[in-house]
Amino acid sequence: MNSLLKHTGISLLFIGFFVSSCASTYAPGYDDQYGSSYSSGPQVQVSGSISFYDELSPYGRWVSYPGYDRVWIPNAGADFRPYYTNGHWVYTDYGWTWVSDYSWGWAAFHYGRWLYDDFQGWMWVPGYDWGPAWVSWRTGGDYYGWAPMGPQYSYNAPASYWAFVPRQYINSPRINNYYVNNSRNVTIINNTTVINNTNNYGGRRVYAGPSANEVQRYSGQAVRPVRVENTNRPGTGGRLENNQLRIYRPDAAAIQRGREVDRTRPVQSVDNNNNNRPGRVTPGSTTQPGNYNPGNNNNGGNRVRPGEVNQPANNNTGNIPPYNNGGRVRQGTTTQPVNPTNPANNNTPGNFNRPSRVTPDRTADQQQQQRIQQQQIQQQQQQQRVQQQQQQQQQQRIQRDQQQQQQRVQQQQQQQQIQQQQRVQREQQQQQQQQQQQQRVQREQQQQQQQQQQQQRVQREQQQQQQQQQRQQQQEQQRIQREQQQQQQPQRQQEQPRQQGERPSRVG
Repeated sequence: MNSLLKHTGISLLFIGFFVSSCASTYAPGYDDQYGSSYSSGPQVQVSGSISFYDELSPYGRWVSYPGYDRVWIPNAGADFRPYYTNGHWVYTDYGWTWVSDYSWGWAAFHYGRWLYDDFQGWMWVPGYDWGPAWVSWRTGGDYYGWAPMGPQYSYNAPASYWAFVPRQYINSPRINNYYVNNSRNVTIINNTTVINNTNNYGGRRVYAGPSANEVQRYSGQAVRPVRVENTNRPGTGGRLENNQLRIYRPDAAAIQRGREVDRTRPVQSVDNNNNNRPGRVTPGSTTQPGNYNPGNNNNGGNRVRPGEVNQPANNNTGNIPPYNNGGRVRQGTTTQPVNPTNPANNNTPGNFNRPSRVTPDRTADQQQQQRIQQQQIQQQQQQQRVQQQQQQQQQQRIQRDQQQQQQRVQQQQQQQQIQQQQRVQREQQQQQQQQQQQQRVQREQQQQQQQQQQQQRVQREQQQQQQQQQRQQQQEQQRIQREQQQQQQPQRQQEQPRQQGERPSRVG
């Protein structure tokens, strides 16, 4: 009897230890660990409470997920990825801030963390503290990259979670046109380093991402910080106007009050399809090249996701079947006490790290496994189709951009040619006008010369007339004088004898 009680007590102790390790204590844990990384800043003081459940329910569904309490799954499509789909980066006084086009972007991209489930897809785990973007940054090889910070990792995100773009496009509003294909992620990661740029606000560190000077040097455009301003009601992931980014940022106290109410809401329970809960990675820890998922029990590096590539650096060499063993117990099975010394790593060959179970009906279990395998195959096929569609869309976008660029270049060349032709025509017209002006001046000069010649001719004629008149007058005067002389000669002849007859004779 004592032996039975002893074994029962030990079993209960082990079960209690296992349950406590998987209990829903996640939210305070990661907030305590990461919450000091970002300064909340002057967030909106809300007297009541903010319910993420109410705010996000119209855009997705809330479920109870093993190890993480309540999580939210957005209705964003199979190809959705956080900090990748429908958004872009804006440089603010907090550093690089993700501006989302989703109506729920103010919450899911600035509070909490994201995790991925092989069946459910991307899920958001609520948090209390606001940040410009909960991502890790990398740089190198002419690329910038970022990945969502998971609840239990910071820098060591799987290779498939990373997004990369050429450095000159990091601040482009159409950054989705320049994403690098995920098949190159492993190569790029091996040639990049973590960006540790931080800003201090109120004694807290803000992971700011690439420096503005560096981005300005690569992009050739001035990068000036946009001021973050608060709005008093939810909206999109931010609205840019008048060099300000206006975004809803309720304070942590209001979120905490709303979260206490949200925990009483009924939600559907789903299975954890990533084996066990991932191991925690302390922020700022040193990472080894090529090891993107250390201590991670969810095989995150070996999953196939929409638009992703398998990560070769964390291979599961054990004979682990492709179904998900989330530590759950099927109905009708009996669980045995967990061995507490069992290493928490599903990547060890032959070590599944899960409670042993007795399955009375192995045929049903095999059928269940086959159904799961078929679902995985269908999901992989769907993901491959989505990836192909994404690649085609990206190629089409690139082709459109190239065509638009070529059209712009051709239009510019045509405009330049037209402008050159117009300039040549204007110059020719100016030359013609100058020639016509010169010809007009020459004609005027010729006319003036002709007028002068005419005047000279008239003057000569006048002089000739005057001279002729003078000659005629002289001739007339001479004729008159001759006539007078001729008239005077007979008179003198008559007077001479008369004078002689009247003259007295002299006496000798």
